[in-house]
Amino acid sequence: MKVILTTDVPKLGKSGELKAVADGYALNFLIPRRLAVPAAGGAYRAWQHDIASREEKRKREKDDAEIAANRISSTTLTMGVKVGEGGKLYGSITAKDIADALGRRGIEIDRHKVDLEEPLKSLGTYKVAVKVYSGLTPEVTIVVEPKG
Repeated sequence: MKVILTTDVPKLGKSGELKAVADGYALNFLIPRRLAVPAAGGAYRAWQHDIASREEKRKREKDDAEIAANRISSTTLTMGVKVGEGGKLYGSITAKDIADALGRRGIEIDRHKVDLEEPLKSLGTYKVAVKVYSGLTPEVTIVVEPKG
């Protein structure tokens, strides 16, 4: 029996996939627990339509991510911070600070996508990777200099 998975099922597949399973498995386990619906008639046609719209959405997201990746890799952020004796910063520059600075430049990035192992605590120039999309991790240049 062919079914369309409505949720991720371990060892079977992900949500939205069309799978051929034993009749008993479908009728006694998957369908009663609402993990899948039978791939017949309208459900199958709706699934085909969903596949096309998902692919279109995924392509659009990837194109947007490539544009953002190009903008990020060509961006240099200059962060002015208060400095104490010996070049030590008062505070540090975190992933949130970098995400906010990119946001002010029109590049909206979640702070969790900024790949910063530990906050920047000294003056200098740094390259920080930003996860934009699966397989796309451009690097933004951060210049930390004294304020004033």
